[in-house]
Amino acid sequence: MKNLLSAALLLCAAQAWAAWEVLTISADKQVVIYADTTTLRREGDFVFTWVIYNRSTAAPDGAMSSKALNQYDCNQYQARSWEQSFFDAPMASGNRLAGRGRNVCEAGDALDTRTEARCESPWLPVKRGTTGEDLLRALCVF
Repeated sequence: MKNLLSAALLLCAAQAWAAWEVLTISADKQVVIYADTTTLRREGDFVFTWVIYNRSTAAPDGAMSSKALNQYDCNQYQARSWEQSFFDAPMASGNRLAGRGRNVCEAGDALDTRTEARCESPWLPVKRGTTGEDLLRALCVF
């Protein structure tokens, strides 16, 4: 019975893990960026999706990864985060770290793409030749 339960838990974890797809890698190969394309939501020129930024070495604040609900404007070439959390382990696992002072709500465990006005952050331009552009281009074709 114990082996059966362990196998079932591994299967569930594998299915949850499989939703994250590598979309781009930073030029210095220090950050791999994953998106959960199963929760991708498109509204006209806008695309909403969950993204994990997975670092090969910790940031100065100890973050090894972050998870964010991002919105991309496919027409105006800009993006913003609605929810974001930082973690001390890969793939948005381990301990949650303190926020970085941005006016964004903390990301929960669910992968719901609903947004709340209180979590809205300002639009930022997506710079050409960056991982942000890679994400926008990959996600806007869905």
